[in-house]
Amino acid sequence: MAAPADAKREIELIEKVEWRILSASSDEEKLQGLLKVYLTPLLLKAGSEHVSVRNKVISTCQTINKLVKSPGIVLPVPSLLDQYKATEQPLVRHFDLVYIQHSVGKLDRDEQRALVPKAFRGISNGSTSSISRLFNVTLRMLPAVKIPPRGSKEDVDFREAMGLANPEDARFVASWFGKLLLLRVNATSSAESPGLTDADISFLTLDKPGTWDPAAGGLNLPETRIQVANLLASGAFTDKERFIPAIYTASSSDYRVSGVGDDLLKRSSVSLEDQDLVQKLFEAHSRLPPPYRIRILGVLSKSETATTFTDDILAAFRRNIASQAEVGDAMQIDGQTSTAKPTGLELNKLHRALFEFINWVARIGPTKTDYNKIGPPLVELLKDFIKRQGWPKPGRLSLDESVLRSRAYETIGILAKGASMSEHDRLALAGWLFRSLSEDPTPDVVVNIDGALSSLTSLFKPPHSFIVNRQLQSILLTYMTLKDDEGDVVRSARHAVTKWANHCLPFSDIYARWIDILAIAGRPDERSDVVEEGHKGLDPWAYYANDHKSRTLPDWKEMVQMFFKESITPLNASPIWARGPRMEVDDRGVSINFPAESLPAFPVAVEFCKRILFLTALKDFLVEPGWERRLEALLQSDLASRQTIRGYLFAFPRQEHALFHLLRATFEGMIKEDVKIAEPCARAFVDLASLSPKAVLEPLASRSLELLPLVKSNKKELRALGSKAFGILAAHPSNPAEFIARVRETLVAITKNLTTAVGSELNAVEGAFLALAHLSSRCIYYSPESSAIVGAAIDGIFPTLDSVSSCTMSTQEILFEAYSQLWTAAIPPVPANEISQENMADLLSKAFIEPLVSHAKKGNEKAITGLGRLAISIPATEALDPNTPDDVLGSILDKLYSLYDIKQAQVHFAVGEAIAAAIACWDADVIKLTVDVQAEETGFGVSKRPVRLAAVLKKLLMDCKTTKPSLLKASGIWLFCVIQHCSHLYEVQSRLRECQVAFMRLLSARDELVQETASRGLALVYEKGDAALKGELVRDLVSFFTGSAPQLKVDQETELFDAGALPTGDGKSVTSYKDIVSLANEVGDPSLVYKFMSLATNAATWSTRSAFGRFGLSNILAESEIDPKLYPKLYRYRFDPNQNVRRSMNDIWKALVKDPNAVMETHFDSIMKDLLKSILGKEWRVREASCAAISDLVSGRSFEKYERYYKDIWSAALKVLDDVKATVRNAALHLCIALSTTLVRQLEESGSTATAKAMMNEALPFLLSDKGIESGVEDVKIFATITVMNIAKSGGDAIKPYIPTLIPQFLGLLSTIEPEAINYHYQRAGEDNREKIDKLRSAMVSRSPIVEAIDNTLRSVDSTVMKNLAPRLLESIKSALGMPTKLGCARVLSTLSTRHALSFAPYSPTFVALMEKQILDRNDEVSQNYARAAAYLIRIVPDPEPKTRYADRLVALYLTSEDETRRQKVADAVLALSKISPDHFSALETNLLPFAFLARHDTDDYVRKEAQEVWDTHAGSSGLTVVRYLTEVVVLVERCLGAAQWGIKHTGALAVASAVEAVVAAGEASGRVNLEGLKVLWPVYDRALALKTFEGKERLLKPLPGFVKAYGARWKEDAKMAELLRKVVVREAKRNNDAYRPHAFQCLWRVAAVRDDLEMVGEIAEIVGGYLVVEEADEDVMDVDQPKGVSKGRSKGLDLRSLTVWAAMEAILKGYNRVTMKQDPMSTLREVVLALESAAGGQSKSLNAASPYVARHEFQTIRRTFWYDCVKEVMEDAVGEVIVHDGNASTLVGQREVVKWFLNTLDLGTDDTGTENQRMARVKAVRATLRLGKAGAGLSVDNGWRAEIRRVVDEALGKERSLEVQKVWKECLELLST
Repeated sequence: MAAPADAKREIELIEKVEWRILSASSDEEKLQGLLKVYLTPLLLKAGSEHVSVRNKVISTCQTINKLVKSPGIVLPVPSLLDQYKATEQPLVRHFDLVYIQHSVGKLDRDEQRALVPKAFRGISNGSTSSISRLFNVTLRMLPAVKIPPRGSKEDVDFREAMGLANPEDARFVASWFGKLLLLRVNATSSAESPGLTDADISFLTLDKPGTWDPAAGGLNLPETRIQVANLLASGAFTDKERFIPAIYTASSSDYRVSGVGDDLLKRSSVSLEDQDLVQKLFEAHSRLPPPYRIRILGVLSKSETATTFTDDILAAFRRNIASQAEVGDAMQIDGQTSTAKPTGLELNKLHRALFEFINWVARIGPTKTDYNKIGPPLVELLKDFIKRQGWPKPGRLSLDESVLRSRAYETIGILAKGASMSEHDRLALAGWLFRSLSEDPTPDVVVNIDGALSSLTSLFKPPHSFIVNRQLQSILLTYMTLKDDEGDVVRSARHAVTKWANHCLPFSDIYARWIDILAIAGRPDERSDVVEEGHKGLDPWAYYANDHKSRTLPDWKEMVQMFFKESITPLNASPIWARGPRMEVDDRGVSINFPAESLPAFPVAVEFCKRILFLTALKDFLVEPGWERRLEALLQSDLASRQTIRGYLFAFPRQEHALFHLLRATFEGMIKEDVKIAEPCARAFVDLASLSPKAVLEPLASRSLELLPLVKSNKKELRALGSKAFGILAAHPSNPAEFIARVRETLVAITKNLTTAVGSELNAVEGAFLALAHLSSRCIYYSPESSAIVGAAIDGIFPTLDSVSSCTMSTQEILFEAYSQLWTAAIPPVPANEISQENMADLLSKAFIEPLVSHAKKGNEKAITGLGRLAISIPATEALDPNTPDDVLGSILDKLYSLYDIKQAQVHFAVGEAIAAAIACWDADVIKLTVDVQAEETGFGVSKRPVRLAAVLKKLLMDCKTTKPSLLKASGIWLFCVIQHCSHLYEVQSRLRECQVAFMRLLSARDELVQETASRGLALVYEKGDAALKGELVRDLVSFFTGSAPQLKVDQETELFDAGALPTGDGKSVTSYKDIVSLANEVGDPSLVYKFMSLATNAATWSTRSAFGRFGLSNILAESEIDPKLYPKLYRYRFDPNQNVRRSMNDIWKALVKDPNAVMETHFDSIMKDLLKSILGKEWRVREASCAAISDLVSGRSFEKYERYYKDIWSAALKVLDDVKATVRNAALHLCIALSTTLVRQLEESGSTATAKAMMNEALPFLLSDKGIESGVEDVKIFATITVMNIAKSGGDAIKPYIPTLIPQFLGLLSTIEPEAINYHYQRAGEDNREKIDKLRSAMVSRSPIVEAIDNTLRSVDSTVMKNLAPRLLESIKSALGMPTKLGCARVLSTLSTRHALSFAPYSPTFVALMEKQILDRNDEVSQNYARAAAYLIRIVPDPEPKTRYADRLVALYLTSEDETRRQKVADAVLALSKISPDHFSALETNLLPFAFLARHDTDDYVRKEAQEVWDTHAGSSGLTVVRYLTEVVVLVERCLGAAQWGIKHTGALAVASAVEAVVAAGEASGRVNLEGLKVLWPVYDRALALKTFEGKERLLKPLPGFVKAYGARWKEDAKMAELLRKVVVREAKRNNDAYRPHAFQCLWRVAAVRDDLEMVGEIAEIVGGYLVVEEADEDVMDVDQPKGVSKGRSKGLDLRSLTVWAAMEAILKGYNRVTMKQDPMSTLREVVLALESAAGGQSKSLNAASPYVARHEFQTIRRTFWYDCVKEVMEDAVGEVIVHDGNASTLVGQREVVKWFLNTLDLGTDDTGTENQRMARVKAVRATLRLGKAGAGLSVDNGWRAEIRRVVDEALGKERSLEVQKVWKECLELLST
C-alpha cells in the first residue's frame, strides 16, 4: 500500500493542474490547450487507491465542468476514449465518458469518423452502464461514417475498418442496432417499446428523457435508424449477425429504413435451417407487434426446421388468431403510441402471413416432426377461426376475410392429410367439410373446401372397419340425396360425394357404385363433372388404373338385390325418397329406389349389373382401356366367350336367384313407355336372356305379349330388340302350343296390312314380320322336331322378295332379316313338296336371289347375309358344273363372288361371312353365334358341304394371286373370313400352308385394310398350324423383312399407284402399268417406265414393312432365332415416317426384344454406326428415321457410351438440319434439341464433372465453328446459338475455357440476329423516330436471351479466364459496328466491373482509356451505355491516375467540342459517373464539380439539365461549394472565353456571372466579403462582360451591382478600378441591342445606387434620354405583342418598346446618389425630376409640375404597371431622410413643386385606374408622397393646397370599390387632417 505521502504528492499535483486551469479560465484558447494536455492524466488519478485523491479529482472535475460550458471548448476526445478503453477503473471510465459526451458533437466529421472504430473495438466487454453511454456516443458519431459502395474493395475491408473484426463485438453491436430499431420515444420520455425489456430501454435511453430529444441536444431517432440500417447493410456485419436486425429493419414503417431491410433479406445467405435462429425468430414473434410478426412469419415460411417447433407454432397461431385481444403497437410515428387492436389491412396481412406459414407447416411438417402433435390442434384452431366468422353461414365478410376463410379451408385439408387422427375425428371432419360445402354461401370457398375434401380422401383409403364403412356410406348417401333447395343447402355436394365414393370406398362397395349411378342419371340436368366422375366410378379400369393389386369386382348378385329389391337409405335416416314425389311402382317393386326424377338411373343400374355379371363370368378377360367395347364384341362374335358365360349362368337355374331378379328388372324397364329407358333395358335383356338357362326365363315367358308394344314401336332399334326378346320368351317351351299359336295369329294379323299400312302401322307390320321370324326360328331351336309344324304354320305368310321390291327400303331390309332368321333355322323359302326340283331354281332365283343380289351390289349387308343364309335352307347338292341348271348353291356363290368390286371394305367382311355360311352351314362359327336360346339338341343344323368348301378355298387362293386390286382385296378378306369361321374344319386345315402363302403375298398391298387382313390371317394360320407350318411361316417372315425389295409381277391392269398420286395435268392420273407405258410412249422417253417401276417397288417395300408385325406377326417372329444384323435395321424402322411402318416395327421390337436394355447394351455400337451411315443416305425416309432413332438411342444413356460418336452426331445433325425435305429438317431439329437438352441437363445435374467437361469439349468447339454458330445456313445458325446459350446458362466451371470465345461471339450475334426490318425502318425514319427506335432496340437488347446468356457466362469468370477474355473483349469493343453489339459490350463491362471487380481491376485502366472514345459514339443510346460502363469501371480502377485522366479528358472534350452533340455526350458521362459511382466522383470533385458548375450554364437545355442534376447531387444549393472551387472555375471560364466556339464562350460568361453571384451571396450570408475571390473573378468577369451581346447575356448584368457593392473596399482605394467599373456599366448601357437594353438600363441605376462616390443622374439621363421620347407613330406601341425572349415576369405583359421606355424612366428616377439623398432629399428629388423632364425633351429648366412628361396618356400602362410602385419606393426613401422645418417661402415653393409633380403623375383625377392591385399601389404611392409633402414641403401649413388635395382624395375614396384600398385612402385623409 502506498504511503500517505504519495497521496499528498498526488493531491499537490492535482492542485497545480487545477490552478493552471483556473488561471487560464479567461482565455478559451489557452484553457483548451491546457485541458488537452492535462485532462486525461488528471482523470486517470480518479483510479487512485486513496480516497482523498479520488475526492480531489472529483472536486477538480466539478471546477472543470463550470469552465467548459463555453461552446468553443473542445476536449481531447480521442485520448479520453483511448483511456476509457485502456482502464478498468469505473470512476475513470465514468469521467472519461462524461467528457467524451461533452465534446464528441463538437468534433468535425473526419475526427468523429476516426473515433468510431475505437469505440466499437471491444465494446462487448464492460459494465452495462458504461457500455450504454459509450454506445450512445457511438450513435452520435455514426453520421460521420462513410459507407463504401456494396461489393467494392473498401466494403470488403469495412468490417476491419469499423473495429468489428471481433465477432463478439459485431454480434453485440448488431444486436443493439436491432433493439434500437424497436425503440420508441415521445417528446418527454421513452414510450412503450414492444419487444424490449426495461433494461433494454434503459440501455438505449440512458434513463434520460432528453437522450432522444433533438430539441434538448439529444439524438434524432428516425435519422439514427436510417444510419443504423445503412450500416447494417454494409460489409461491417455478416449476414448471420444482421439477420434478426434486418427483419426489424424491413418491418419498419419508415420506407427509408424498410427498403434497406428488404434488400438485406433478399441478399441474405443465412441458412433458415439453423435451430438457434429459428428459435430466436419464434421468440421475437411472441414479443413483437403485428408488422414484425408478418415479416417473421414470412421468413419462417421458408424454413423446414421451423415446422419442427410444434409448441411455438401453436403459440404463434393462438397469438395471431385465437387471442386477438393484444394491444396493437404498430410503430408508425415516434412519440405516438397506438392502443387500438390490429385491424383492417394490417390484420388481414397478419392472417395471410400466418396462413401461408401454416400452409407451409402442413406441406413440410409431416416429414420433419411428430406431426400428430400439431396437425389435429391446428385443424381445430382453424375450424374455430372459421366458426368465429360464422359457420356454416358467415357474417358479413370483406373480400380479404373471404380469402382468409378460403385459405383456412384449404389449410385444414392439407393439415388433415398429414395428421394421424382417430376414426371418429376423421369422420367428424369429413362431415363438417361436407356441410360447409353444401351450406357455406361464400362464393370463393367452393374450390378450397372441395380441395380440402380431396386432400382428406387420403385418410380414407379402403379397406375400412365395418363401423367406419357404414358411417362413411351414411355421410355420402346423405349428401348425395340432399336436394338443392332443402333447408340451408346453398349448393350441391354431389361431385365431392361421388369423388369420395370412388376414392374412399372399394370398387366392390355397392353403396359407392349406387352413388355413381345416381351421379350419372340420378337427377335431370346434372353437371357434367358429376356425370363424368360417376362414369369413372363405374369403370373398373379407371378405378384400378394405378393399383396393381388384385382387382375385386362388386358382387353382382348383391347389387341386384340392393338396387331392385331393397330400399337404399342412409344409416339412421328415413328413406331418401320420402321427401320427394314417388312414381307409380308396380307390385314387383323393381323400381323401389328409382323415383320419378331418378328413373333415368334405372337403365344405368341395369347395364352396370349386366357388365359386372359378364366380367365375373369371364375371369380371364383383361380390363383395359376400351374394355366395354371389347366385351360387347366378344358377346357378339366370340363363340367361346358366349359359351363360358352361358356355362356360368347355368349354375343359377332357380327363379329366386339374383339372375332372375336382374332379368325381371330388365324386363320391367324394357316395357316402360320412355324410350330412353326401354331401349337400354331391352338390349340388356336380350344380352342376358340369350345366355340364360330356359328355367330362369320361364316366369317371364308367359308375359311375352307385354312385349308387343316394343315389336310395334316406331323406333327401328327398339323393334329389333323387342322382336329378339319376343322370340326368346314367346317360343319358350313352358308356353303351351295354343299360346304360341295365338301369339302367331296375332302377329300374322298385323302382317296382313303390309300393302296398305303407312307410318306407325307400317312400323308395326315390319316389327310383326321380324317377331314372327324370331318366334318361328326359336321354336325350332327349342324343339327341332317341330320344324315341319312351324314351317307349315308360316307358309304363305311372308311375301317373296320380288313382290316387295316397291316397298320402302326399311320394309325390304326387315324382310331380309326375317328371312335370314328363318333360313338359318333351315326353314325353306318354298316348301319342297309344292314345286318340282326343276322349277325351284328358277323360282328361287326370281323370287329371292335376284332381289337380294340387286341390293347386295349396293352394299346392303343384310341382303348379303340373306344370300348366305338362303344357301343353308336349300337342299344339299355337291354339283360343281356351272352348266347344271338346278345348282342354286353354285349360283348363290357366283353372285357373292361378283361383289368383289364394291368399294366399302366392311361389306366384304359380310360377303366373307355369307360365303362361310353357305359352304359350312351350321359348322361355321358365324352361324353358331345366332343361337340365343338354350337348345337341347342340334338336329335343326345343316352340316358342312365339303366339296363346295374345297372349291371355294381353291378359287379364293387363286384370286389372291391376281393383279387386279379390287379382286385381290376382296379375295384376301373373304379368305380370312373363311379361315376365321371354319378353321376347325379339315378342308381348311389341309390347305393352311397355301393360305399362308396367299397372305404373305397380300402383305405387300398398299391398302392398309388388306395388310391388316393378311396379318390377321397369318396370325390365325400360325395359331392353327402344326410345328412344321409354324417354322415355314417364321422363315418366310424373316426373309420378307431382311431380304431385298419385293418383286413386282405386273400385267396391263396391275395398279401400281393410288389414283391422284401421279396426276398428268388433264384431270387424269397414272395408276396402272398400262398407264405408265402409254405415258412413256407419249413423251418419247422409254426410261420413264423404269423410273416409275422403281417408285412403285419402293412403295411396295414400305407397304410390306408397314404390314409386317401387325396383329400377331411379331409374336410369330419372336419365336425364331434372330440374326443380330436385324437389330440396327429394326431399330431404325421403329422411327420410320410412315405411321403404319412405325407401329408395326414397334410391335415387332416389343415381341423380339424381351430385355431391351440388354439388347441395346450389346448392340449399341452396331446400331449407332448404322444410324450415322443412314442419316446421310439418299432416301429421305431413311434420313428422317435415323434422326429420330439417334435421338432416342442417346436419350438417358451415359455419355461414356456414345462419347466417341458425339462429334459425329452433332456434325450429321447440323448437316441434315439443312435438308431439302421439310420433315427431315424437322426431325434433325428434334435431334439437335435432344442433344442440346442432354448436354444442358448433364451440366445442370453434374456441374463440372468429367462427363460434363467431356461433353462440353466435344460439342462446344463444334458449335462455335463455321458449322455451327457461324454457319451460313440460318436455321443451323439459330439452333447453334440457342444451344450455346443453354450451355452458357448451365455450364458452370466447365465453360471457363470457352468464355473468351463465347463472349465475343455472343456480342456479335446481338447485331446479326436483329431483324432486318428494324434496320430498314431505322434508315427511313426521322430523327425523333430514330430516337424512339433506339430506345426500343436498347430495351430489346436488355431483354434478349443472348444478353441473359452473356450474364450466365460471365458468372464463371475468374482471374485465369479474365487474362484471355480482356484482350478479346477489348478487340470486340473496338471492332463493334452494330448498335446492339455496342450495347452488349457496355453491359459486359458493367457486369465485369460489379461482379468480378477484383479479377477485372488490373485491366480496367485500359478500358477506361478506351471509353474516352466510345462515349462519343454517334448513337445516343450507345454513348449513354458506354458512359455508364465507364462509371462502373472507375469504381475498380486501382490507381487514381487513370481516373484523373478520364475526368480531364471529359473536360477537354467539352471545351473543344464543335457542337452541342459532343457536349451532350460528355454531360451523359459525367452524370453517369455521378449517379453510379458517387464516391469516386467525390474523389474527382476537384476536376468534375467545377466542370459541372460550368456546364450547368450551357446554352443547350439537355446539357444544362444533366449538369444541374450533377451539381445538385454533389454540391447542393449552397454557394460555398463555388467559393471552394473558385480557382478551378476561373480556370475553366478562361479556357471557355478563349475557345473558338461562341457557344463555349457564352457558357463561360454565364458561369462566371453565376460564380460572382455565389461569392457575393456567400459573403452576405457570412457577413464577411471574400475580396480575394472577387479579385480572382474580376478579370474573367470583365472579359465576359466585354463579349458581344448574345441571347441570355442579361444574366451577366444581374450580379454586377452586387459585385460593385462587395468590391467597394478595393475600388474606393483604386481610382482606376472605380473608373473602370463605371465605364463597364456605361458601356453595357450603350449597347445597341433592343432586347438587352432594358436590362442594361436597370443595371446602370443599380450600380449607381451602390456607387456613393458618383453623381450619375445626369449621365444616366443622357444615355437613356433618347429612349424616353415617343414619336407620334409610336403612340400605339403599348398594343404590340410581347416580343420573343422577353420574360413575362419582368415585362408584365408589356412589349419591348414599353419595357425600354420604363427602364429608361426607372434608371433616371432611381439613379440618384444615396448619400446625397440622405443629406438633402428634396434637392435630390428635384434634380432627378429635372433630369427626367429634360431627357424627355423639355426645353425649360422648370419641373413642369402641372403636366409632367410621365403623366402623358401614352405612358398610362407603364404608370399602372411600374410607376406607382417606383414612386412609393422613392418617396419612402426620401421621407426617411427629411428633416421637418418651416423653411423660407421660396424654399417651400420649390419643395411643393416637387411634391406636386409626383402627385400629378399618380392619376388622381382619373376614373379608370386599373386593377385592384394597381389601385392599391397608386394609393400607397399617394400616401408616401403626402408624407413627404408634410415633412418637407409645408403641406401641413398650406391650407389651400391641402384642401385641394383633400378634395381629390375624397373623390377617389368615393369611387373606390375595394375596402382594402379605401382603408389606405382614409389614412391619406388622416394625414391631410393633422
